[in-house]
Amino acid sequence: MLIEVMVPGSCGEIAQGWRNGQPYMITCPVGFYSRAVVTDRTSVKSGFGTKARAALKTTYTYLGETHFPYGVTLESQLPTGKGMAASSADVAAVIVAAGAAYGERLLPEEVGELAAGIEPTDGIFYPGIADMNYMTGDLNKSYEDVPKMIISMFDTGGKINTVEFHSSYDENHAMKESSPELLNAIDDLDNGVTPEKLAKIAVLSARENQSVLEKPHYEGILEYAQSLGALGVNVAHSGTMIGIMWRPDDSMKNVVEAAKKIGEKFPFLEYFETDRLISGGFTVRRY
Repeated sequence: MLIEVMVPGSCGEIAQGWRNGQPYMITCPVGFYSRAVVTDRTSVKSGFGTKARAALKTTYTYLGETHFPYGVTLESQLPTGKGMAASSADVAAVIVAAGAAYGERLLPEEVGELAAGIEPTDGIFYPGIADMNYMTGDLNKSYEDVPKMIISMFDTGGKINTVEFHSSYDENHAMKESSPELLNAIDDLDNGVTPEKLAKIAVLSARENQSVLEKPHYEGILEYAQSLGALGVNVAHSGTMIGIMWRPDDSMKNVVEAAKKIGEKFPFLEYFETDRLISGGFTVRRY
């Protein structure tokens, strides 16, 4: 038996906040992945941290098993503590892989419930772009017509512990409603998802998050990026990443050149990579 599971990470979120007393986030999946491989040739667990081990135990217990006799290797392209959903992707990959080892194809809703029991979770395991409750893992709504926007990713520096951040956030900012302007912009996605709408939502949400986790010189970065043709700038609401959002049909060469200019103008930003907005979800392959 050899089973491979791939789960994408994210460049922060398109939006995050509170609606009707419940927390929500809108995912921003990109093409960097966590990968879990299960085999019956060994029982060794490799690349596991505390959360991955908790995910494995949570899953086999959920399935009515008392132990997990197979080997699992976990690896990731995602840096931790940056707001790229590294731990969420790891946890989801382990959950899905463990289920597959027992012949179970877990639903994204099940993955969400199990993952949220370990820590606040990003919904990158839901197909499309997901509007979800990051504390419970419940899906509010999904948008599967994903515009392949180009995103230039930069790190503003430092690391954020997601669990500690959300503990403090929920204590100090719980049930502070997102603005009507932001919520109305999100509701307008029901009339069609476009790059312009996503960028507008991202900017509104990033601005509201400045009082929670400030991104230095956000307005200056936004203004300069837009002068180069960008649609907007999204942020990791509980991390350090920002994403310069470009139209899907922009020249990748021009975008990379513009990203270089942004890095030169704001030297505290560390360039990570340029990629595209993709559909979330997970893939399972058996070999």
